[in-house]
Amino acid sequence: MKIRNKGPFKVIMSLRLLKEKLEKLLDSNNLTVQAQAKQALDLLKEHPTLTTGTDSIQDFFSKKATLDRVMSFIFPTALTDNEIKAAVTPYTNEIFFCSSRLQNIINRANTDENIFYDLYKDYEDSFDLFIYAIILNVYYKYQVDFERPKTLSITDKNGERKRYRVAFNADFIDIYPNKNAIEITNEILDELLSQADNFEIWEKYFPKNSWTIEGFGIVSLIDTSLDERIDDFKTHLIEPNTESFQYLIEDIRRIFNIPDLQLGSYSVADNVITPPFDRNFDMLTILPDEHVGVGKYACNHINNELFKDCKPIIISNVETYHKQTKGNRLSKVLLKRGLKSVALIPIPINGELGFIVELATFKPNQLNAINMVKLDSIMPFILSYSRRTFSEYQNEISAVIQQECTAIHPSVQWRFQEEAELYIQERNYGENPVFHEIVFKDVVPLFGQVDVVGSSNARNEAIQLDLTKQLEISKQILRDRTKINLPFYEQLIFQIDNYLFDLKENFNTNSEQEINLFFDKQLIPLFKHFQSNSKNKNDLEEFLKSIDKTTNSLYDARKAYDETIKMGNKALATFLEKQQIKAQAIFPHYFEKFNTDGVEHNLYIGQSITKQFNFHPTVLYNLRLWQLQVTCEMEAMYYEKQKEFPLQLEVASLILAYDEPITIRYRIDEKQFDVDGAYNVRYEMIKKRIDKAHIKNTNERLTQAHKLSVVYSSKAIEREYLSYFEFLQAKNYIGQNIELLEVEELQGASGLKAIRVDLNKELQKVSDLFTLEDIQAV
Repeated sequence: MKIRNKGPFKVIMSLRLLKEKLEKLLDSNNLTVQAQAKQALDLLKEHPTLTTGTDSIQDFFSKKATLDRVMSFIFPTALTDNEIKAAVTPYTNEIFFCSSRLQNIINRANTDENIFYDLYKDYEDSFDLFIYAIILNVYYKYQVDFERPKTLSITDKNGERKRYRVAFNADFIDIYPNKNAIEITNEILDELLSQADNFEIWEKYFPKNSWTIEGFGIVSLIDTSLDERIDDFKTHLIEPNTESFQYLIEDIRRIFNIPDLQLGSYSVADNVITPPFDRNFDMLTILPDEHVGVGKYACNHINNELFKDCKPIIISNVETYHKQTKGNRLSKVLLKRGLKSVALIPIPINGELGFIVELATFKPNQLNAINMVKLDSIMPFILSYSRRTFSEYQNEISAVIQQECTAIHPSVQWRFQEEAELYIQERNYGENPVFHEIVFKDVVPLFGQVDVVGSSNARNEAIQLDLTKQLEISKQILRDRTKINLPFYEQLIFQIDNYLFDLKENFNTNSEQEINLFFDKQLIPLFKHFQSNSKNKNDLEEFLKSIDKTTNSLYDARKAYDETIKMGNKALATFLEKQQIKAQAIFPHYFEKFNTDGVEHNLYIGQSITKQFNFHPTVLYNLRLWQLQVTCEMEAMYYEKQKEFPLQLEVASLILAYDEPITIRYRIDEKQFDVDGAYNVRYEMIKKRIDKAHIKNTNERLTQAHKLSVVYSSKAIEREYLSYFEFLQAKNYIGQNIELLEVEELQGASGLKAIRVDLNKELQKVSDLFTLEDIQAV
């Protein structure tokens, strides 16, 4: 037997308080209670040391027979096989009487020690604050919060552990100070609580044997093993991984008391059963490589209950179910695997069926409507866990896509999601995942742009204006400070004049850099010197204030140009994106746009882009008509908003009608789509060069302000677009002038032609989406 540290207590074992209680019961109106109290008091009279008390546990236990008879009055015999209850010595918790059920637990326990020995210890080698809490709270009424859950774990000889919640009845315990007790003042209490983990402080104010604890206690236990198993289950749900998954299986087996209970799962998407995204789960009711729709999973009743109504299904006896259904797919799979009892639990995610949890056993009736009630306790946690892990899984997929591919257009998101799912599954399974390139074959490209006409010239003019003004102001500042002949200033003025001449007569791409360097190295430092050593410095401060901090130069004209491009691009891009929603409704396709000195866009249309719809050539025709309509409306919208822009720049529109299917591949290293293969590169070459192309045998640029040019190479495309333009003329989108032109020979492309039409700049109505049916109606 372990010798328990008694701390400050002198322990007296007695039944004095019980005797006092019994004496009061002699006055009870209940004759039975009076009789029982008298019998118990007669026993105590025969053994007075039980009430006077003793500090010898041997003396106290020597009266075991009498103790048993007295305790029987407060431990009902009829409940001895049900209650888990014991009478124990004060503080040391040595059991001197217990119920039959507790005695059986003690007999089966895998220990020879008193099961209550460490009841109030927080952890191994800790000292018991509980004993001091008794004194502070019971005697001094300080109400210090030492309360903590009182639980007890007992492992039997078979290794099975059970947990019990402990209730301690102290009605028959008395505590009082001895002569050497120290009065605990508020100041001492503050010191104790500030150093709660310092045993020497507590020992200082609570010397050995300074307090007496007398009487006996009653300990009651409640089996909370199921609660513990549920708590363990919740704990292992918090951080799902391969290790905790094994714990989850064991937790569920312990909850149902079925050591070989099988756990599985499968996902449900678009009425098709698919493997779970967590590869730790096996599928119990689906064979490997089996592809099953929800309509063919089981009998109609189960299919409706499980997949439509999201209700749990319990087949307590699979063999009976097999006979009743004459051997359907589900019963055959279960019996093939030796599973004789099964429960299928639907897990909804965001209001829709997400996946099914499968429980199965190898014996009939082990899962049934009765023990499945246990699921009520854990289902809220399963649902919470499912929603969380599903959300984390979706976020992880998005993270992989973002990491590997950057932002992806929604029309092809499904394909990237497939690859991301495979990537995650391989990684979670311990393999070395590789995110494979995404390829879409046989897609038809549509390219278009609305671009500023003469944007390079406009920007060069803005640069010239800014630099010219900057140089002229600087020249005047220097002149104002050359009252006497200073050769260095004269040399700077001479250099400024040279730069002004070059800006006017010989401006080139190096001019801006050279002038900026001249200001950075010579003029700006000199002007700052003037500013700090001159009384008249208003002109300097005004000039230096006008210098843009980012470019370190005058930025008025260039800012007006940049703002015009920015505002124009924003208006065009916003309009195009809104119209794209209508285009996607025609047929899902890949779409991308780029901001240059205008807005370019690419569309790729084909069967490989989508797995939900069937592609037909009319889809392509409708999207080509959409592109024409939207391009006309974009340019009209631009001129309508032009009055809000700092500069009045004009735009020209261009479309490349390419009729040969190509292949596009997502380049992982470049994180963007690109055409694939040497033949398909021809499309990219044409697209990049037609913007600057001229009409054959002339110096006239193909792209002109207020005109839309469509470049093509086949007669079929020419006929198709002429019919579109005839329709757009009827809708007042374009003018009456339609030109059929030949495009100059381009490197890598020859034989190109173009249709060029005048656009209606005053187009007021942005109409609904035109379709081929509208053309036929006209």
